[in-house]
Amino acid sequence: MSELKHKELDLKKLESLPIVGKQPESEKEEKFLREVLEYEFYNLEEPGLCQRFVYGDTNNQHTFTLFQSTKYMVPRFLARHLESRTTPIWEWRPDGKGSMTKKQVGTKPRFRMSQSFA
Repeated sequence: MSELKHKELDLKKLESLPIVGKQPESEKEEKFLREVLEYEFYNLEEPGLCQRFVYGDTNNQHTFTLFQSTKYMVPRFLARHLESRTTPIWEWRPDGKGSMTKKQVGTKPRFRMSQSFA
């Protein structure tokens, strides 16, 4: 496995990673998602800390280490994947029968990838 630190990237390896999650419906959408752009990483859950994670499947994966407020050249599908990671917000509510039930009332984003236009 390889590791990403700051701007040291193997763009060919990143472009060859599989798209995890919702698959593109057309070839045009896949081409759009595989486009490599510059993003600035923000850790909203634990500001200031780096985030290390593995992305891909068992045969083709890449280990990333992303640092707060640092710019990276990554494919759109990776930015979409990071921004889709959320923490559920739970609340106890009365159920009308005299007891309380736990219900999910929302989600809180964990990461933000801001596209840089420069």
